[in-house]
Amino acid sequence: MGDVSVFFDAKTFAVVGASRDRNKVGHVVFKNLLQSGKKVFPVNPKAKEILGHRAYEDVLEIPYDIDCIVVAVPAKLVPLVLRQAEKRNVKAAVVLSAGFLEVGSKDLEERILRIADEANIKLLGPNAYGFIDPFQKLNATYFNGIPKQGGIAFVSQSGAIGSAVLDGVGKFSGFVSIGGSAQLDFSDFIEYYSRDKNTKVITLYIESLKEGKGRRFIEVCKKCRKPIVALKAGKSREGQRAAKSHTAALASEQGVYSGVLKQAGVIEVDSVRQLFSVAKIIERYPKLGNKVAIITNAGGLGVLTTDGCEINKIKVPKLSEQIVEKLNKVLPSNWSHNNPIDLVGDALAEDYEKALLILEKENFDFFVVLLTPQRMTEALGTARILLKMGKPVVACFLGNGQVREAKEFMDRVGILNFNDVGEMCEVVGKVVG
Repeated sequence: MGDVSVFFDAKTFAVVGASRDRNKVGHVVFKNLLQSGKKVFPVNPKAKEILGHRAYEDVLEIPYDIDCIVVAVPAKLVPLVLRQAEKRNVKAAVVLSAGFLEVGSKDLEERILRIADEANIKLLGPNAYGFIDPFQKLNATYFNGIPKQGGIAFVSQSGAIGSAVLDGVGKFSGFVSIGGSAQLDFSDFIEYYSRDKNTKVITLYIESLKEGKGRRFIEVCKKCRKPIVALKAGKSREGQRAAKSHTAALASEQGVYSGVLKQAGVIEVDSVRQLFSVAKIIERYPKLGNKVAIITNAGGLGVLTTDGCEINKIKVPKLSEQIVEKLNKVLPSNWSHNNPIDLVGDALAEDYEKALLILEKENFDFFVVLLTPQRMTEALGTARILLKMGKPVVACFLGNGQVREAKEFMDRVGILNFNDVGEMCEVVGKVVG
């Protein structure tokens, strides 16, 4: 459909359906856009002013050029709003309004699509949640606040899931909710974020691709300069039915989509949590080999991790005699003498450090550092050592109170810590597989 940068480059906005009621979508969107520092005009024929700004009866009355309109009025009024936007030469429209194809109003959706195409308006939605650019502090959604700046772009078909993710994940380069995707869809925003200097990884929440858009999706993903990670919903028969009622496009059998995603070079994951765990690893470590050294103070945890690595096709090489000899010189005599490197329960932070300094010079691609809170354990000290590593490292510090400070430290500095070794191996397996 072309370049969607008209949304992100917009300098002036009109919120059609802006409201004085703080509980209305139009109020929240207008307030969010005001905080961006852009020029924003409220449109509401029943109000004289909103949040201290003069309200206009319609788009035609605004005495300034408008780059983008955000529409939060009943569905039946959207065609009129788009025709007014056409007369003002508006180039971008975000339609938050619901009540189109997802509820059977096919004619109404086809009408707004036809108007947008005739008027050369880029149309996001309908039933969209909007978009956010953290680097501009630009929030054209009704999510409260702006996420911190990061390297992950998120394109979601569901606004509600988008809202939850924005609230929970924390750092993004951008967010878009495509909603019903009458005109613009995943492909358009993948192209945009592929060129975006702040984006390192693109994540997708997909319920369905509309008929006729699969081929372009594959081509765009193949050409994309950034890794793409996707969660496909609607795997079950009932899930497919629910997805159809939500987005108005049939969600095909999971095997079909898995084949499409694989053909497109997209990493497919199985949960929202996994979606962003995988993305965070790729963001920090764009290239990750599959040979791992496991360092632990709990033998059983090392065994579980080895099992998880084998299931997920991660190699756990045996230690060479030369490496064993080097480790013998710095570790207590009762260490495991194999990979996983079990430092046993009384291991101190310096034991982890001594082992890692030797192993880092060997032919391992990355390290998994495991820790359980025992009498001698120095959780925070061990976590600080991981920050010094020149090669990729992921951690699993099990426990709560005694390792909380270490976990908080790792979160702050970007060391990836998991609460379960099975989950950790599944996530890493998606990256190295």
